[in-house]
Amino acid sequence: MWPSFNKNGNAAKNDENGRVRYTLWIDGIGSFLLCLHDRVTIGGPNLNAPHADLPLLASLSSCHATIIRSQEGYLIHAHGPAKVFDNEIHERTHLNDDYEISLGGTVRLRFRLPTELSSTATLSFVSDHRPARSVDGVVLMDDTCLMGPGSENHIQCPDWPGSVLLYRKGDQVWCKSRLGLFVGNKQTTDGLPLENGQIVTGPDLRFHLERE
Repeated sequence: MWPSFNKNGNAAKNDENGRVRYTLWIDGIGSFLLCLHDRVTIGGPNLNAPHADLPLLASLSSCHATIIRSQEGYLIHAHGPAKVFDNEIHERTHLNDDYEISLGGTVRLRFRLPTELSSTATLSFVSDHRPARSVDGVVLMDDTCLMGPGSENHIQCPDWPGSVLLYRKGDQVWCKSRLGLFVGNKQTTDGLPLENGQIVTGPDLRFHLERE
């Protein structure tokens, strides 16, 4: 478990599931849900139960499926009707790069593992279903998240002049890049920790993280 930190450097409280999420806002690209734990639940809105990590505006149970990361890779545990490539999931099945997940017959998600050098995966929305606070995609972050113009990046930023790496160090999320970033008013190429809401800028790029 990786606690987040508020602007005063104090550990922020986790959600009711004891898990940590951020929204990553990237100028000119969009917003992405960044999940920093090994289990991500997916479900629909339910006022009488704890909401899922990825709560979609769809006819799903409050915890319809769970995606699990382990040393053997990723798998999906179905708690409600679900398919992978139109094959019904009776309990659990493994997920590989470019697998399409169907939940409840209407929700469709694309699972990606963009690079073999990282265990971080992404989910994109194939159907029109989104969370109430809409995002453009979901990053299931292991140790790193790569952003930049190449196809190997977890988040593709076509107009960026190079890549930026988000990574874990101790109990914080850090970032670094050869581009020479400003994290707040501090410039770095070797890496600096990101505080909640702190603006990161560089040549033709700008982003920040917000604690959910």
